[in-house]
Amino acid sequence: MRQRIIKLALIGNPNVGKTSLFNQLTGLNQKVGNYLGVTVDKKIGFFSYKNIHYQIIDLPGTYSIYPSSEDEEIVCKLLNNIDDIDYPDKIIVVADSSNMKKSLLLFRQIQDLGFPVLFILNMLDEAKKKGVFIDVEKLKKLLITEIVLIDARKGIGIENVKHTISSLNNNKKKKLSFFFNPGLSHSIAIQDVKNGYHVNSYRAWYYLANNKKFLKDDGLLNQIKKKHNIISKKLQIIETLNRYEEIGKIFSQTVSEFISDQKKNSLDFSKKIDNYLLLHPFWGYFIFFFLLFIIFQSVFFWAETPKKIIEFFFSIIQKKLENIYPGPINNFFVQGFLPGISTIITFIPQIFLLLFFLLLMEESGYISRVIFLMDRIMRPFGLNGKSVVPLISSVACAIPAIMSARHIENYRDRLITILVTPFITCSARLPVYTLIISLIIPDKKWYFIQLRGLVLMGMYLLGFFSALSISMILHLFLKKDYQSHLIMEMPTYKCPIFRNILITLWINIKSFMYNAGKIIVLLSVLIWVLGSFGPKKDLIPSRKYSISFEKKKLPNSYLGLLGKKMEPFILPLGYDWKIGIGLISSLVAREVFVSTMASVYSIEKNGNFLLKEKMKKEIFYDTGKPVYNLATGFSLLFFYAFSMQCLSTLSIVKKETKSWKWPIIQFFFMTTLAYSSSFFIYQILKT
Repeated sequence: MRQRIIKLALIGNPNVGKTSLFNQLTGLNQKVGNYLGVTVDKKIGFFSYKNIHYQIIDLPGTYSIYPSSEDEEIVCKLLNNIDDIDYPDKIIVVADSSNMKKSLLLFRQIQDLGFPVLFILNMLDEAKKKGVFIDVEKLKKLLITEIVLIDARKGIGIENVKHTISSLNNNKKKKLSFFFNPGLSHSIAIQDVKNGYHVNSYRAWYYLANNKKFLKDDGLLNQIKKKHNIISKKLQIIETLNRYEEIGKIFSQTVSEFISDQKKNSLDFSKKIDNYLLLHPFWGYFIFFFLLFIIFQSVFFWAETPKKIIEFFFSIIQKKLENIYPGPINNFFVQGFLPGISTIITFIPQIFLLLFFLLLMEESGYISRVIFLMDRIMRPFGLNGKSVVPLISSVACAIPAIMSARHIENYRDRLITILVTPFITCSARLPVYTLIISLIIPDKKWYFIQLRGLVLMGMYLLGFFSALSISMILHLFLKKDYQSHLIMEMPTYKCPIFRNILITLWINIKSFMYNAGKIIVLLSVLIWVLGSFGPKKDLIPSRKYSISFEKKKLPNSYLGLLGKKMEPFILPLGYDWKIGIGLISSLVAREVFVSTMASVYSIEKNGNFLLKEKMKKEIFYDTGKPVYNLATGFSLLFFYAFSMQCLSTLSIVKKETKSWKWPIIQFFFMTTLAYSSSFFIYQILKT
């Protein structure tokens, strides 16, 4: 007989060390899934203790069970849906020992719902540093619960957590009472809900006080609310006031604060760092952008060597396999499948380094200060402070940048950030920009200022201001389900625990390889097939073509024929069919445009000329005019500035939004914007 798995839920305020505890309990035995119909990742892990198997779900951070964001709504729905596959048998509530009040509000609410609850006091050493002392034994009696002291980052107390959760009494929930007085005016309404839904008193109150739809059948609930003139928000205020009155009494009996002169000086020093440096109106921004400069320099330089090693490794494999059983199957594997795998692996150094630095800033407590600093600037554009990290990160690569948008709790702000991030000029656009700029812009210099460098800088600025402009438009049209407020606890500075960083890194990289990797490989194979084969002419006169196909040079391949078919549509932009092939092939990655052009002109031209020289000599056959003139060049620059020429980015957008709806809208919007802007630029400049 298969042993039943005990299901646990891990709940707590943001920044209390909840995820660190989750990582300590589960290690690498965890997986990332999807919540139905929303964009938030569902992290589930597993562990065993004394032959008992546990499943634990790491729920999004929340301050109460009344949702004010999509993340908090997930907590609300899970706690009220007994049919949910992850409905918990027991709950672990994690609190920051130095700031326990908000956690006690959440703990009492969950306890009143009727769950067996284990209360975890994390970061007790931080509380002592701040001069906060807790009488744990007295707190246990007042809260009627088990309490375990831990340091989740260092792994202290984890075995005690496992032991206590295994002995937590399931029947204790039947003895729990209503912890605050709802008043006689609501007692009849509570009784009506209890009779209708067969729940305890607090859950009945909670149904009345919740102003969001979370029950499958809420018709009876709405009737009761209408009958008794219930205003849900008013009930929430009543509950909060009652609970904080009780929490104040508990605090006065269990928590004492004593700050020595040494500790006071230490706290004052931390405040001075924030006030005069990291959160300063001038120096705060300067330090942040200086750190970003160092991070991106490191990402570019440190990722380059691993990338070259990976490319060298795959080139050796490719050469070894080229002479093994030559034929269609070998070509498919070597030229189609292998490059797709290579593309996935070459992304990993950038993703690893960028996420590593972001997690390092998060673990140290600095990222919260950046978010606070940037929030005011981002608000007018429909974004918030947390949007700045993905936007700036996308200068390196949009893929890890979009992944880093998970830090934005508000769904609408996160969605806007994801949709505008690809407008920021990424490193993949750089080879395209430098090639085209070198073709159309003269090599003029004024002292240390180079004309081509100014144009390149202009393209980066164009991307940045485009992202902000589009975010303002989305801000006007996207519906607000929740008001976007930046509510956050400023964490203390901490020494990063690298084990926690590396576990999170591994989970993210594994998720990228599995989810985005499948799509990248599929598309790489498809591009190879279309670029390698073309229709075979039939010998039977009555048919023009047969279904069979054969190996073709690029102009006669399906990709080449497609380029010629699309030439009438791209001619108004100043492009010929060869540029059309480049546009199609660069859907895999923007920089593929350069290698595609090299392939096209190697087939079409003879001689040992540089690609730039070959492209300069290219002319339109009907007019004899150069293809790559000023008008066509700027048209191409604007096309690549605005178009979504990166299917791997689209696949990440799909993964992060949990839907094909937004990447499809994003692709067509950006393509339309790219086409129309390129059209106007070409038509204006060609005259």
